[in-house]
Amino acid sequence: MWASSAYPYAVTFLVVGESLVDLISRGGSWSFAATPGGSPLNVAVGLAAEGHEVRFASEVGTDLFGGLLRAHLEAYGVAPDELTDTPATSVAFARIDKAGAATYDFRFAWAYGGKPDLAGIDCVHTGSLATAVAPGDAAVLGVVEAAKRAGALVSYDPNIRPALVGERAGALARVEEMVRAADVVKVSDEDLRWLCPGEPDVAVAGRWASLGPRLVVVTRGGQGAVAVHDGLVTVCAAPPVTVADTVGAGDAFTTGLLSHLGGDLSVESVTRAMRYASATAAAVCARPGALPPPSAEVESLLPAAVIVTKG
Repeated sequence: MWASSAYPYAVTFLVVGESLVDLISRGGSWSFAATPGGSPLNVAVGLAAEGHEVRFASEVGTDLFGGLLRAHLEAYGVAPDELTDTPATSVAFARIDKAGAATYDFRFAWAYGGKPDLAGIDCVHTGSLATAVAPGDAAVLGVVEAAKRAGALVSYDPNIRPALVGERAGALARVEEMVRAADVVKVSDEDLRWLCPGEPDVAVAGRWASLGPRLVVVTRGGQGAVAVHDGLVTVCAAPPVTVADTVGAGDAFTTGLLSHLGGDLSVESVTRAMRYASATAAAVCARPGALPPPSAEVESLLPAAVIVTKG
């Protein structure tokens, strides 16, 4: 049984994937500030901030930036037992335009080869560059397959970075291999426009749901999110906020979704989780960077995270 910390039973998560330092610019400028990042790291920290026990399997540099990442994980209570040392920390440059949108550039390597302990793990989450960049991607797939055999729920977010994943056909094949292994998939409409150009996002979600996942959620930025779940389609509005930047919004959505799904994947559980996920993502957009927002801010946005269609 796994659920949000708002329920009377605990959940233990294993998040597998990259950690890196985001160098984020001020809006429209070329001045950058260093902050911990990486999609899997953001999800691990977000889940820990919600009160879950979280283990994080990743590579962390033994350099100056690696110290920043380790201190960040420690501050949120993320267990460091599965971290592997590497000489240099990967870096992502995020230049924010005047509208708050981010453009990325990477200095990234991923040679992960770990075999994390799956004992006591209820849910494994992975995605992003860790599932797309060799040679570490093969080890991550092995962890996911072992988690499935052990009975853990598997969550996956492709979080495509076109500059690093190679040509489209090969990237799509790798993504759909991971989709087949997952129980829950969260993907952005931007990812789908690159992976499956010209195909409606709901059609792709339905096709992916037929490959194995019980739940496929497509996020649409300020237009909200749509979920395909056991043959049903559920759409949730995005709470309106004044956007500071969009860094970490997708990871915040994933955090809210996984934390609030509850003990099953019933319609009621998915509906609740979609609302919390949308409110969490909106709260992150309203503040600079990807740090977990205070719960009071998320709760204040819930009334606007309405389910607008269901069928």
